Amino acid sequence: MLKTRLASLIGLIFPAVGAGNTPNVPDNGALPDQLGLVNAILGMNPFQETGYFADAATASKTLTAQEMCGAAQNFLAFTGTFGAAGAITLPTAAALIAALPSVVQNNPVGISFQLRVINVATTQTLTMTTNTGWTLAGTMTLATATFRDFIVTITGAATAVLQAVGSGNA
Repeated sequence: MLKTRLASLIGLIFPAVGAGNTPNVPDNGALPDQLGLVNAILGMNPFQETGYFADAATASKTLTAQEMCGAAQNFLAFTGTFGAAGAITLPTAAALIAALPSVVQNNPVGISFQLRVINVATTQTLTMTTNTGWTLAGTMTLATATFRDFIVTITGAATAVLQAVGSGNA
């Protein structure tokens, strides 16, 4: 009973807990274990679970940080028809870090999240291209009607890695 009340109280103070990130809070008799409570709060995922963005661009462009981050799993669908192969330039790593939830901006190093880029309606190959502060690893092209999954990992105060981890048919 006390754990349920404590979980409700924590959910009011930290809304991310209510989004499926229920902490495991050990108790010491009638009171929660303070160290366990702190570890449960610090161990919560600071992101909402998913985010979806549709981009109707018809030519090469630079992504905004908001199109790439803000959730644990981000989906970016290109729905416009490109007349030629398109270069999708990443925002600067510093701009991406500045767009992360404020709870992680003081210490973003090690934060990772998923980015799925979907080439929905274009008739051309899209290629993810670098910008200041980025390291690219793996295949960066997306053929027509395919998707590519990436893991974005913050590696420094203004640096990040975009790692390709898989692909499939859209």
